[in-house]
Amino acid sequence: MSTHAVPVEKYHGTGNDFVVVDAAETVGDRAAFARAYCDRETGVDAATCGADAENGLEDGPGSDPGDGAGRRGADGVLFLSIEDRYRPTRVVMTLVQPDGSTAAMCGNGARVVARWAHDRTGEREFMIDTQAGTRRASVTEDGSEATIEMGTPRFAPADVPVDHDGPFVEQSVAGLTVTAVDTGVPHAVAFVDDVDAVDLAAVAPPVRNADVFPAGANVNLAAIVDDGAGGEGPPVIDQRTFERGVEGETRSCGTGAVAIAAVARRLGLVDGETVRTRPPGGELSITVPAGGPATLTGPVTHEFTGSLPADPL
Repeated sequence: MSTHAVPVEKYHGTGNDFVVVDAAETVGDRAAFARAYCDRETGVDAATCGADAENGLEDGPGSDPGDGAGRRGADGVLFLSIEDRYRPTRVVMTLVQPDGSTAAMCGNGARVVARWAHDRTGEREFMIDTQAGTRRASVTEDGSEATIEMGTPRFAPADVPVDHDGPFVEQSVAGLTVTAVDTGVPHAVAFVDDVDAVDLAAVAPPVRNADVFPAGANVNLAAIVDDGAGGEGPPVIDQRTFERGVEGETRSCGTGAVAIAAVARRLGLVDGETVRTRPPGGELSITVPAGGPATLTGPVTHEFTGSLPADPL
């Protein structure tokens, strides 16, 4: 077994944190790599991968003690390759989750990809190839904020997928009233009065594993804080997400934010195309145009650079 080390970087987007590895580096078992280094108890941190403990963490927009920056472990490992012969430059993205599975799409992960590519090339616009399709992305001049095209939210049962005759809208599943939507991965969205008053760890797994979701589903709690009716800004929605593959709550979920915005529009809970969501790790801005691709915008922060054994013990 090889014991060579591979260079890694750690980024987070509103607390949704990822280890980033250049796909050209040899990692024999990507699933084992992700399971080992994403573990929240024993996984990667600045010290374990040789990063400068004093200077290894960068502060940036959206970076505060509550956003999850500097936590041990990660929400996934991004294996990335840059195809610079294209214009805009293409980045091929593979996300391996903490349980070793591969996710077709991750909104905050894709925003991290755009920032990583910007840090390497200085460019500001990219095409990101995901298993859910190719997505356009852009970053601000300093790279501190990234926007990713998320595709058009899909409610058709075969697209989610959900085992139901028609769109699965406000249906009871394991005690939650949920609406099912695909935003690159399947989501179940439940609007409640107060997201913090619900025990997400208790209510989410039965929904995530319900028979009606043959591929499983991410489970989102949402509560409208401001419906935007006053005209002083877009609607604001609190968000908590239990992620399939992470098998727990994450500080932020980009596909979940888009799912919440899309369901809020479908149910007539908000007007207009733009919604802000407030997951625990920060704030995201989502646009859901009628009949067009949604977009997701938010901050991205580089945490540290280091190296890890390619084959974790």
